Amino acid sequence: MLIAYNAPAALAAPAPAGVVLLWDGPRGSPGAARNAAAARAGGEWLVFADADCEPAPGWMDGWFAPAPDDTVGVLVGAIRDTAVGDGVAARVAGATGGLDQRVTLANPYLPYGVTANLAVRSSAFRAVGGFEEERRIAEDADLCWRIQRAGWALEERPNAGVDHRSRETLVELWRQRTQNGAAARWLAGHYPGAMPHWNLLALARDSVLALRRGDPALSAAVVSGWWAFEAGRRAPGWMARRSGRLRRLWP
Repeated sequence: MLIAYNAPAALAAPAPAGVVLLWDGPRGSPGAARNAAAARAGGEWLVFADADCEPAPGWMDGWFAPAPDDTVGVLVGAIRDTAVGDGVAARVAGATGGLDQRVTLANPYLPYGVTANLAVRSSAFRAVGGFEEERRIAEDADLCWRIQRAGWALEERPNAGVDHRSRETLVELWRQRTQNGAAARWLAGHYPGAMPHWNLLALARDSVLALRRGDPALSAAVVSGWWAFEAGRRAPGWMARRSGRLRRLWP
């Protein structure tokens, strides 16, 4: 098993038996770390998961039952958000299913999966050059689309599931939604039609309707996430460049 990670410094802890730790340096990116691991891997398929995910029983078998056709380059596994505690942020995660792959698979441009639970055929991965290393988010959608545009198919694998630990506070949730909005802006610029703009009048109308029904605290938190996403998508480039986490999201 290869574990690639980003951190200010290399981990001092020794790796468990059968595990290789790969540090991508102090200024690395998720894509660069995954590319480093993929370069060391020798199998036919590269299976990716994130540190905040726990594979469900039978996870690995679920990818390959049934065996993928030779034309398939990407397999998309299932992700179930698991809430930590019973606070508002946890309830938002339970209500919205933050990383539900059914949403990404229904994208109007092309389906894609997130690397929290994704398998990619090695030959397809290398044919398109792997992950875009300058992206800190959205590199998974970009990879899936480049592979499909190169002629490979994408398939869902619902029996290959992971539990994803959701954000524990509203501040973390808003930050994640803002970053997702910034990623949507980048994707829309490179893949026209991939991320249609949300009409602000419609967003305001839907927000009012949501606030009028159900649990007020939960509704307000969900609606605030919508606006955080839209703020990230519409923020000017100079705001992104002031954040080291987001500076690569704008051209």
